[in-house]
Amino acid sequence: MQVKATNQYGHFATYHLNDSISALISVTGLNPPTANISTSPIATKDGSVFTNAQAENRNIVLTFAATGPNPGALRTSLYFIFKVKEPISLEIKANGRTANIDGYVESISADPFARKQRVQVSIICPDPYFLSEEQTHVVIYPQSNIVTLSDTAHGAIFELNVSGNITGGLTIGNALTGQNFTIDGDYQSGDKITLDTRQGLKALTLTRSGETTNILQYMNATEHDWLQLIPYDNNFITLSSSNCSGLVRWQTHYEGV
Repeated sequence: MQVKATNQYGHFATYHLNDSISALISVTGLNPPTANISTSPIATKDGSVFTNAQAENRNIVLTFAATGPNPGALRTSLYFIFKVKEPISLEIKANGRTANIDGYVESISADPFARKQRVQVSIICPDPYFLSEEQTHVVIYPQSNIVTLSDTAHGAIFELNVSGNITGGLTIGNALTGQNFTIDGDYQSGDKITLDTRQGLKALTLTRSGETTNILQYMNATEHDWLQLIPYDNNFITLSSSNCSGLVRWQTHYEGV
């Protein structure tokens, strides 16, 4: 296993598990996140009914062995990379996967006077999913198929490039899930419509003559499903007009490494 840590200042270090040089001896918090399941009791029956589920924050803990004639040097080198309460990005390579995740340094704990010193770095990741490098797929009218290797459903960026006049709007959908997003309005050749359905980043913009503007007001009032890609299945992305083509950009989401 290899762990590369990069802080917000661009300083980075690479550690290998059980490597005598880096002294990384343990990494925890790489399993799928814990789910918080919410239920409500029903007066007329035993048990309860499901109301909501949410994946909790991920807590990754790196443990280092401070060995050698100068164990304090390891501690100070970790302070240089991992700065308490500040952002940290991790790239983890293990089991054939290269996964990236962003978090914040919660704590760095050590006992400088212990005979066998251990240093633990705790990182809280508000978004619990690991991400791969960005992938793309071209969508051509009337539909194209996308298969992701993700462990969970997720959003994506859908770029629609208009090649001819479109009046009355257009619709992009996912036939697998039955979701459709309709964009009202008229569009001309050269326009680019960008629909972002990623969690926390949802947006709808139009780029015309080099200028990008927010067109969320053109979202259809009744048909505006924020399209999701389903893992390991045939996501048939559909277009309602032959006067546009699409490009879908996404990152594979891993529940664990």
